Amino acid sequence: MNHRRPCLAVMLLLLIAIVIIDPAFGETVYVAAKSAQLRSGKTSLDPVVGSLKLGETLEVVKRDDRWLQVLTTKGVTGWIYSANVSPSKPMAGDNELAALGQSVRRTDASAVTASAGARGLDRASEDYAKRSGITQQQRDAVDRMTTYKISDEEIQAFLKYGRLGEYAD
Repeated sequence: MNHRRPCLAVMLLLLIAIVIIDPAFGETVYVAAKSAQLRSGKTSLDPVVGSLKLGETLEVVKRDDRWLQVLTTKGVTGWIYSANVSPSKPMAGDNELAALGQSVRRTDASAVTASAGARGLDRASEDYAKRSGITQQQRDAVDRMTTYKISDEEIQAFLKYGRLGEYAD
């Protein structure tokens, strides 16, 4: 019976150490973004290991600054930016504005509209621009801007330099 007390004391100390070392142990959070990516590392350039949906339950494994290592209910482990989660489950969003947003998201652009967007303003937009006094030079500038592509690396560098998003202080 005497050697039971030291074993119990060691087990109690180990339990206390685990709780002190990792405050995220056993914490549950929920995806608060409409959709979010679960990544293999702690940057937006790391490979995606899973796609998450609004309200999905996650168990926090580890915290590292603004990133959380989480475990999904399907057993997938990865990293998510903390702004994409909430300690409380998001509401279903049954109000009129949410319903309107859902109906808009279900509407796809027609092939004509999509191809016109790739070429610049479509005929109706072009006519509206002329009636509104938007000059050809301004329309050309918009067309040039829509063709410019920004790489993931450039976006990441911009976010870091400006301390925006996951790099904000």
